[in-house]
Parts: sequence; structure tokens; C-alpha cells
Amino acid sequence: MREGLGVLDVGCGTGDDVRAMAQIVGPSGRACGVDASAAMIAEAQKRGVPANVSFAQADAGVLPFADAAFDAVRAERLFQHLIQPERAASELRRVTRAGGKVFLIDPDWETLVVAGADARITRQITSALVEGVANPFAGRNALGLLRRAGFRTVVASAIASAPPLATAYELFLGSAVDLALNARHISREEAATWLANLTDAERHGEFFCAVLSVATLATA
Repeated sequence: MREGLGVLDVGCGTGDDVRAMAQIVGPSGRACGVDASAAMIAEAQKRGVPANVSFAQADAGVLPFADAAFDAVRAERLFQHLIQPERAASELRRVTRAGGKVFLIDPDWETLVVAGADARITRQITSALVEGVANPFAGRNALGLLRRAGFRTVVASAIASAPPLATAYELFLGSAVDLALNARHISREEAATWLANLTDAERHGEFFCAVLSVATLATA
């Protein structure tokens, strides 16, 4: 890679990917991470800030960088949380130099399928997740979003993941259950029975959960 390569992670969380990116660009490059959460930025800084790394609290729609400041920008599972994705996409385009790359990956929550428990309760829970996420179709919409933001070349690919129950529950099923409970789509007894049935199904090799994410690569 050429010297001075600059890369940005938008929605960096605790900064693990930023530190990995810093190793790729080397000491002559720089890796920056921004996140809307002050707590996440504090944790990222606590975990270590190499010489070629910087972290800042910032909204994806108002990035604190000059035009064409970066050679590459990434945002992983960020756009699903954005109420104004168009604003963020325009900012990604603004801070990416001509010929630079932007990479997004987000799930499409309407594709979530779960087998192993009552189908009616499952629909209530998966529907609550779609209703409760700010931008649940971020994955499918990324291609058009980046084209409208002014990127020259945009390609998208679907990625299917089928995690085990514990992982799925930690990543999204737990949140889906909470959303369904808060919306009063299901009762606490139904939630407990649903989870017990899934646990039993997994024990017997009959649990299945899958969701599609979309990886989108754009050239500025």
C-alpha cells in the first residue's frame, strides 16, 4: 500500500477494527474511528490508542473531517440504526477521496427466519424486531443509497449467516424478544415458553436461525 493511507471506521464501537486497520496501513498511515456513543469512544481509548490511531465521538451525519480526507471508509452494522441514512451516505462520500472505497455491511431484518418454536409467536417476535429497528432494510437499500449519494461504482452481495442459539440470542433474538414484550405482542409466559422450545429444539438438532446481510462496496 502507498504511504499515507488514511482509513475511517464509522460506528467503530470499542475500536477493535480500527486497531486492526492501523496495522494494515502501517506507521505512515492513519486509522480513525468515530462513534455516536461517548461510552464506546471512552472504552475504545481505554483499550489502547496506537500512534497512528485516533478516536472521536461524532454522528455519522456530521463527520468532523475535511473533504476527501480518507482513502477508504467502512461502516459495519451501522446504517440499520440511522434515522437519516441519506445524510450519512452523503457524508461518507464527502470524506472519501476520488477513487477511494466505501464498504458497508448491514442485515436485512425482514429475512430473519427461526425454526424450533411456535410459528405464531416467532412471527410476533421477528415482526417486532423489524418494527423496532430504525432502518431495518438497510442491507437491501444500501446499493441505491450509495448510488444516490454520488458514488461511481456500487456492487452488493448477500451474505447468509446461521448462528447457534446462544449467539443469535446475544446478537439479536434477545433484543427481538424485548421489543415484542415492550410492544405487548407477546406475554412473558409466551416469551419464556418460546425460548425453552428453541433450547429444546437445539438440543435435538432441530433449531435453525438465519438472516441475510448485504455487503456493499462503492467507489467514489
